Amino acid sequence: MPSAHTPANVEPIFDDGLETFACTASDDPQPNVGAVEDAGSGNCPAGMVAVASFCIDRFEAALLDISVAAAPVPFSPYRNPGATSVRAVSVSSAVPQGYINGVQAAAACQAAGKRLCTDTEWLRACRGPSNLTYPYGNTRIPGLCNDARATHPLVEYFGTPGPWGAAELQHSCINQLPASLDRAGSNSGCQSAEGPYDMMGNLHEWTADPNGTYRGGYYVDTAINGPGCLYLNTAHDQNYFDYGTGFRCCADAPGIPR
Repeated sequence: MPSAHTPANVEPIFDDGLETFACTASDDPQPNVGAVEDAGSGNCPAGMVAVASFCIDRFEAALLDISVAAAPVPFSPYRNPGATSVRAVSVSSAVPQGYINGVQAAAACQAAGKRLCTDTEWLRACRGPSNLTYPYGNTRIPGLCNDARATHPLVEYFGTPGPWGAAELQHSCINQLPASLDRAGSNSGCQSAEGPYDMMGNLHEWTADPNGTYRGGYYVDTAINGPGCLYLNTAHDQNYFDYGTGFRCCADAPGIPR
């Protein structure tokens, strides 16, 4: 049986000890076909929840290809969208979008009538009204979030300890490995006070900082650059992406003054 962290309906993935993981860079799986956003809560748009004076996506974003506006289709979460016109969606059980840079993330939010969260908004949503260190409290509980893969996925896939360049860091098979990226909301204990899931771990999340900031850590590490919600990486500009970079969107809450 697949492990708890193996995305469902993604082929070819083998995790039964009898067969080995098989994937090539040309694979273009579509695990999010049929995914639909739930209604928003607290007067927020679809897929969002209200936090203080703003709305935030309940889940890390997946993408729709809107090249044909009247017929959007899921975009594979395992490759960079390039020049494809895409729109962000926040959908339970979708495989969230890695491999995306900050500029593309902002554009995907804008196409959805939303925007990237400010750092202040992102921190408030992750830490909740009690200003917690982790989404669930002030004491780390290993494994409650998708927060610490035992073997680095690039070591596992390429069989080398690095250094790695863009070809390895952006390889579409990395997030298809067993025990890697989780589907949105599958870690029920990794939920912040007002309802967002996976703000710690799973994927780094871009914010609106024009100098390039992503927060929260990802499934390999949520500690090196700060614990949990306080995890902060400012080492790259907004054009950077790798297998671990994702995002979620924010929006103004109708009828709630800022």
